[in-house]
Amino acid sequence: MQKAAVIIFLLAALAAQEAPAEANRDSLIEAWEAHIASLPGTTRLEALGNDVYAFEDTDLPYEGELTIVGALVRPAESAGLKTRYSHTGMVDFRLADLPAERLSSQVYYYWLTDRQTLHYSEAEQRWVDPATYQQSITNMYSSGASYGGLSFMLNYGIWIILIGLVIFVFVAVGKQAKKARSLMDESAAINKKARENIDRAQGLQDELLAIARENRDLQSENNELLRKMLEVFRREPKQK
Repeated sequence: MQKAAVIIFLLAALAAQEAPAEANRDSLIEAWEAHIASLPGTTRLEALGNDVYAFEDTDLPYEGELTIVGALVRPAESAGLKTRYSHTGMVDFRLADLPAERLSSQVYYYWLTDRQTLHYSEAEQRWVDPATYQQSITNMYSSGASYGGLSFMLNYGIWIILIGLVIFVFVAVGKQAKKARSLMDESAAINKKARENIDRAQGLQDELLAIARENRDLQSENNELLRKMLEVFRREPKQK
C-alpha cells in the first residue's frame, strides 16, 4: 500500500512537470518531491501539509517525519554547456525522528549528497537531479572537437607547464654554466699573464742584483787601485 502511494505521488509529480517550470521555490519543491520519491530507497513520501511529510527510506534507514527547513534558488550559469544550467536549487530538510548521534554520522552525510541539490536546465526548462547534471558535464568534456583542446589542457596542461619549466631551467642553467666557464677561462688567462709578469719581474730583479754586485766589485777594485796609487805618490818624495 505504501509503495503504491509513492508511485501515485511520483506519477502526479511527473505529470505536473510536463509543463515548463520556472526556476523558483515552488518548482524546486515540486521537482525535489519527484526526485526523492523516485529514489530506490524511498518507500513512502506523503505530504502532511506545512512542508511536513511522512517519510520512509530503506537506505538510511528511516521512518518518521521529514520537514523542509528551507529552499534556496540562486543563479549559477555554467557557460559552454550544451544544456545550459542557469540556477542551482537546494532544499534543506530535517528528519525529526532521526537520533542526534546518527545525524553526525558519515552515512547520513553520504545519504544527503543526492537528496538536497537540483540544477535548473534553461534549455529543458526543468529541474534535473545531480546525476543528470554530472552526466551532462561528462558528455561535454568527452564529445566534440570543440572541447578537445580544453579537455586536453585539463588533462595534460599541468604536465606541459612542468616540462616547459624543466626545459627553461636546463637552458638557463646551461647558459649560466657556459658564462661561468668563460669567466673562469678569462680568469685563468689573466692569472697566467700575471704569473709570467711576476717571473719576468723576478728575472729583471735578479739581473739588477747581478749588475749591482758587479758595480760593487768594480767600486771595490777602483778603491783598492786608488789606495795603491796614493801610497806610491806618498813614497816618491822620500826617495828624492
